[in-house]
Amino acid sequence: MSTSEVIALAGFAAAAFAMLLVTQTKDRVAWPAWLVPLAVALPLAAWGGVAIYREELSGFWPLLTGSAWGLHAWFDRLMLLAAGFFLLQNRARAAGMKSEVWVIAVMFTGAVGLLLMLARTVYLERQPPR
Repeated sequence: MSTSEVIALAGFAAAAFAMLLVTQTKDRVAWPAWLVPLAVALPLAAWGGVAIYREELSGFWPLLTGSAWGLHAWFDRLMLLAAGFFLLQNRARAAGMKSEVWVIAVMFTGAVGLLLMLARTVYLERQPPR
């Protein structure tokens, strides 16, 4: 098994564990919940930096456009980002965030931007009213 396969499987296992853990939380958590999406976004951003360093900024394009599966993964990613943004943007606006700024961040950074938007939204929601 290659290193990339091990990393991919470890990422899948970590995501599955985190999602199962979240589903078991019955009450609102008392600890700073905004740290969860931040903790997920940081390693993803770091790995993106490694990928950009090794294969340049546009290195993903031939991978995504070179096969039917690549295009499927690209459209899947775009639809998931759009759905996530759609579900999050009303909460973000209610918390006082400007959606226009965040749509640009999500468009250019993908899941990293969406996770940071979620972290900021949860952080603002947990602040006492002014």
